[in-house]
This record gives sequence, C-alpha cells and structure tokens, in this order.
Amino acid sequence: MIRFLLPIWVFLPVILFAQPDTNETAKPDTVRYWTFTGKSDLTFNQLSLTNWASGGESSASGKISTNTKIVYNKNDFQFESVSKLAFGIVGYGGKRIEKTEDRIDLTTSATINSDKNWAFSSVLSLKTQFANGYKYPNDSTLISTFFAPGVVNASIGYRYKKSEVFELFLSPASGKFTFVLNQELADKGAFGVRPAILDTNGLVIVPGKNLFGEFGFNVLANFAKEVSKNIELSSTLNLYNNYLDDNLSNRWNIDVDWETTINFTINKRVQTVLFMQLKYDHNVKLPVYDMVDGEKVQVGEGPRLQFKESLGIGITYNLG
Repeated sequence: MIRFLLPIWVFLPVILFAQPDTNETAKPDTVRYWTFTGKSDLTFNQLSLTNWASGGESSASGKISTNTKIVYNKNDFQFESVSKLAFGIVGYGGKRIEKTEDRIDLTTSATINSDKNWAFSSVLSLKTQFANGYKYPNDSTLISTFFAPGVVNASIGYRYKKSEVFELFLSPASGKFTFVLNQELADKGAFGVRPAILDTNGLVIVPGKNLFGEFGFNVLANFAKEVSKNIELSSTLNLYNNYLDDNLSNRWNIDVDWETTINFTINKRVQTVLFMQLKYDHNVKLPVYDMVDGEKVQVGEGPRLQFKESLGIGITYNLG
C-alpha cells in the first residue's frame, strides 16, 4: 500500500500548485511566499531488426521522469522540497522486459539566513525505488526492491549560496540510515546490513538486520547554468564519510553520488537529454568476474565504481 500512496503524495503538490491563483490575478502586487516549478519528460526509443546479419535484438524502451521543486521564502526563513522521480523499462521483441530506470528521490531542507552568503540549514532526504530489481537477464534473482534499500539522510550544517548557479551544503553531523525491509536480502547482508547467522545446514538462526546506521560528514554541491543558448547543464555531487565504521581501514572510504544532466532544447516541447551518474558505496557489494578457460566466471564480490549513462529524445512539459 505504501508504494502506491507514496507517488500520490509526491505528485499532490503538482496538482495543488498547478491550479490558477484567482487572488493573484486580482492582486498582481501581492507578495508570493510559495513558488512551485517542475518538469515532466517522456522518452521513447525503438529498434527493429529483421534478418540482420550481424545479430542483435529488436527492442522498445520508454522512460518517464518528473522533477518538482516547492519553495517557501519569507524574511530570514526558507523551506524547500525537491522530488525527483523516474521509471523506465525496455522490452526485447516480446521475449522479456527489463527495468532501466527506477528512482524515488525526495529532499526537504529548512534554512535560517544568518549571513549574506552563509546560512544555518538542515536537510532530510530519502532515496529508494518503486519496483523489484533483478539480476538481468535472470529475472528470478531479486537484488533490490521498494525500501531495500531505502536510504534516509538527516544532516545539519551550513549552506553557502552566493547566486542561483552554485550552492554548497556542509554538514559535520549527518546521520545516514539504510533500510533493507526485504528479509531475504537482509539475511544476505545486502547494502551493508548485518547478515543472518546460519547453522551448519544453512538454516537461519538469527535473522539479518533490517537497518544499518552511520554517522559522519556530508557534502552536497549543486550547479545549474545555461551554458549557451538552448543548452542547460545541471550537476549534483553528494559525498558522505562515516566516522564510526567498525572497520578502521574503511573510515576514509567516501560514498560518492554524482549526477550530471545536459538538456539540449530543440523547441518548447522537445528536448535531447544526456544523463550521467557515477556512484561508489563501500557497503554495496557487486559481482567480480574473471575469464576462466575463455568464459566469464564470477570469482567473488566487492565494492565497485558504478556508472550509468543515457541519451534520448523526448517530450517535455513544464509544470507550475
């Protein structure tokens, strides 16, 4: 039930703030403390192959994404709520369907201006996904699902903002809580939680933990600018370091989440979007492969640098 109510809760501001403001029409000089902006994108890709000598598979894919931002600003106080939602799939000639994008990213912040550029701020964020993720092309091995993981980050610190182009948030006191509410994944110790204790027959004696807590330093940097006519660049870098890692050698490992989006505007409704994301989390173990007798064989698992890139042409609609 939660997974269905969450998107409704997120999209509710879109419905409310998209309605015409009759008072604003009657009183054009009225100060507006609330502002709402947003954008939705719908992207399709299609590939068809018939008797293609070099091989390949016909496929069709699509992705829908919505980014919204609500800001309340009055005197020396500012409240901001940002949501980034995306879901995409690809189908291979009716044979199978795989997930290509799945994202729920919600962030709220409250800021009290104490200086012209620096301000005391608190940030609360949630990251998870809508649907199950599998070890494709094997769709029987579950590797992630709704709130497995679910990452909640609560930070207090100072925000530096001199212009709308660049913003920096520094927090020396940040709690990071990773939830793994799927017990099968928790028993495996997925996403850093403590795994289950098994007996000699492989049966669970003590179930795996569903929560992994960290306390550390958090850095969040945002950059957004129209670099040239019809080309917009936006980039977000999030760094996190755990002060209290049980393994002392891991205390200098920094979690990295870096996203960059470049929008090439063709016209008011059509855009080409290049999206890149680089991630590293020492607590996320990925398969390690090696070539054995000419075959790719899994020889272990460990943390690895993750990278995702997508380029597509889609329809965009501005909200608010």
